[in-house]
Order: sequence, then structure tokens, then C-alpha cells
Amino acid sequence: MMHTLMFKDGKATYTNQFIPSPRYEIEKEMGEEYFPTIGEYVGFLGLLKIMFAKQLVKEMMVDDKMALPPNTNVLMYNNKLYCLHEASLPMECRMHRNGRLEYIGHETFHSALDYPFTAHPIKDGNDLLFHSYTTDAEIIKEHGVMKVGVFRPKRNAVEPYFVPTSDKSHISFAHCFAHTKSYIIIWDCSVHFQQDAILTGASFFSFNHKHNLKFGLVPKNATRHEDVIWIDSGEPGAILHPLHAWEEIQEEYLDSEKISSRTVIKLWTPLSQDFFMDVEKSSSFRMVEFTIDVQDQKVVHEVIDHSVNTEMSVMPPPLPDEMRSGEFTSCPVFTRTPLSPTNDQSDRTVTRCTSTLSPADRFGYSAIFVDDGVFVGYAQWDLLNQCLAGTVRYRENEIGGEPVIIRDRIEDVVYVGSYVYNKDEDKSYFLLYNAKTGNSVCRLRMPQRVPQGIHGTFIPGEELESHFQYHEQNSMTFDRELWENLFRH
Repeated sequence: MMHTLMFKDGKATYTNQFIPSPRYEIEKEMGEEYFPTIGEYVGFLGLLKIMFAKQLVKEMMVDDKMALPPNTNVLMYNNKLYCLHEASLPMECRMHRNGRLEYIGHETFHSALDYPFTAHPIKDGNDLLFHSYTTDAEIIKEHGVMKVGVFRPKRNAVEPYFVPTSDKSHISFAHCFAHTKSYIIIWDCSVHFQQDAILTGASFFSFNHKHNLKFGLVPKNATRHEDVIWIDSGEPGAILHPLHAWEEIQEEYLDSEKISSRTVIKLWTPLSQDFFMDVEKSSSFRMVEFTIDVQDQKVVHEVIDHSVNTEMSVMPPPLPDEMRSGEFTSCPVFTRTPLSPTNDQSDRTVTRCTSTLSPADRFGYSAIFVDDGVFVGYAQWDLLNQCLAGTVRYRENEIGGEPVIIRDRIEDVVYVGSYVYNKDEDKSYFLLYNAKTGNSVCRLRMPQRVPQGIHGTFIPGEELESHFQYHEQNSMTFDRELWENLFRH
């Protein structure tokens, strides 16, 4: 189900609707559940269901990558609204002005997609970056466990689109990825798919303490897995939702002449080293900064803060290029000046470090969770000063979801929103805070209970209006062509 809250002219309008996927419509017409769900894959019977699941799907659908419910995330891209699930193709819906959803179809980018599609693609200017992983044994045998690609609207094509690793020994839980100016950053983490866990009733994914977290640096002009730089972090770890990544260029000068230059990637992300994919167990996640040396192919990390368990990281929506104020020279600038004349060239060197971290991206946000795994507030992170800038806690007995970051592009003010469920009142609210001050802006009581959500997305009004007009224009064109065809015949 999608819950939508629209703000316009000082008024808020709430709608909800089950996402009208083919799966939902088929089961609605049948009056019963037909497709297997992940909760049924337990024990010997669950193993049988997995064996016959593909056949059950093929009896109803042309492609099994359309079968799973698109219930993880939503994306507005090129006037199209996509409902996403990482084991499926992106499903396109039209949203009407009253909030009603209409199924359009599943996106394949002109039949290019032969893998499932991530629930967390990233808009990179006009391009769309994405990756995917699969548990399908046939696809893995023929190609590999993972694929990475870029849709380029100017060419109306997916290029490149390739398997970034030749390793087929395991299936890593590759839920998300990150990117910088020059690289797409993927990872092979310590959480692996284990099909035999079905027989014991355990989770499909389990933490393998013997497998180190590895990062794959994919140059944005790469076309094959040999172009990808894989770097071992030296220890196990799991990453779900990274916060932000950028590049730092470190240059060394001798008597004003540049003598060396190296690229270092900074990646901020919650990191777990005891991750459980089990609702009855709570994992610990700490915000860390990874420093990835591209030339030396080394990785180190530093925990930013030990006081909060945090996940569901999000950055404010990016500003248009014309509104971005440039780069930080945020790294220390070291200048060595000799106290007395010397021939030692180290005394005549200057090391400068320039960061591609924009001032508009200084602060990021993530949800705070407690031992039972529920979200009780959010954290603000200062990426420039490398610290926890502040926290906001919801009221007692209120459970929240992923922070939704809203940026007023005109005033350049950032807000943080979240649906919360109040257990004492058995009511749901939408909360909105000023990100800079942490002060409450509004508290809206919802007309019905809204489950504490996993993911949320803010769509600016101009993008939503463009989406409305795109479909309205298409509808007018279709109606005109229909009448023209009728008159011809």
C-alpha cells in the first residue's frame, strides 16, 4: 500500500491505495492469495514451494521479474512514477491528481533489463544509476550474481550494463549502492543468501563472519568487470543504506610544482558487524566514515559516534547545478616552511586536499532505533566536521519510520518529516521538523492508522505537476488517435 500526503495552498490531503500491480489484480480477481510469499518458505514444504514458484508465476505472468509486490520504495524519474522492489522490474504507475494510482506497465528500458532492478536507484544529473543482484541459479550460472548499469535518456539506452564481478561462489545482500563524481560504489558484504536455511526456519540471509566486506569501485565509463577495482576492507561488515560518498583529491607540491596527486573516496554509512535479518533479534549499526584509497587500494574506517544505533540514511534532495555553491577545501592544508636553510625537499612541500563535498550536502540524516528495532527519532550528521550534529526524539511510545527529507529550493530550507504511530492513542501522525533547529513545524493527526513505514520519498510540487501533465497530454493524444482511427474505418 502507498500512503500519500500532499501539501498545497496551506492544506494537506491524504490518500492511500493498494499498489495496483498485476499480482494484486490477479489475486483480487481470484479472491485468494495465489503467489507464494517469503514467509511461506519454511521447512520441507517451503522448499517445495520454491521449486514450483517459477511455474506458478509463469502460468499467470510473462516474466517472473514482475511477480513480487512493488512495495519497497518509489521513484519519480523523467515524469514517470516507479514502484520498486529489488527482486523485480520497476513498475510504472500513473498518479492522478486525486492521488489514485493506475498501473501503466513494467519498465525494461527497451528490453535491456534482464536482471531484477534495485529498490534504490540514484539520479545522477539526467542519468539513472542502478544495480541489482539475483538469487536465480540459471541467471547466475549464465552471467553472474550482480549487475550494474546506467540509463542515459539522451541516448534512450542503458549503457553500460554489465556484471561487475566474476565471483559466483556466493550471493551477497547488495541492497544499495553509492556514487561519487567518478565512481559507482558497490559492495560484497558479509550477509549472504543461504537457501538451505529454509529447512531450519532461519532467515534466507545470514551473516558470514569469515567473509570480509569488499568494495567495488566502478568507473562511470567502465564497460566490463576487469575495469572494476575491488578492495578488501580487511574485516566483516554489512551495509544497508549508505548516507553519502564523495571524492577528495590530495595533491603534493614542491616549490609550487605539483609532484603527486591521489584520489581518496569518503563513504559515510551505518555499518553493522553483527547483522541479523530476524525480527526477533536486534542488530547494532554505527555511523562510520570509510576512507578508500584508490591508488593504494586500501580501506580504513572510523566510527563517527558510538551513542546511537542508526540506519535508514538519507540526504536532502540535491539542488540544481546552478544553485550549488561549489566545493569545500575541507581537508587540512599542510605547509612546511624550513626554520633554517636546508636542502631537504620535504621542508619545501605543500600538501593540499580538495573535497568534492558540496556545502549543500554538508548535513545528512538517519533514523535512530533502540534494542527492539523500532525507530524512535532521527540523527543529524555533520559530514564536514565529522560528527553527530544533533538528535530529535519522538514522544514516548511513538514509533517512526525513515526520515523523509524535504528541501525548499527557493528558500533553501531543509525539513525532516516522518509518519509516527502512537501506541497509547492507537493513532498515527505526520511530524515535520526544521532540520537546522530541530523545532517542530507541524504535527498532523492522520485520519487512520499508518503503519510505521520503512521508506519514504519527497517529490517536489513541480515534479508532480510535470508528471500529471505528462500523462494528461498522453491521454489526450491517445483519445485523438483513437477517434482518428475510428473515422478512417
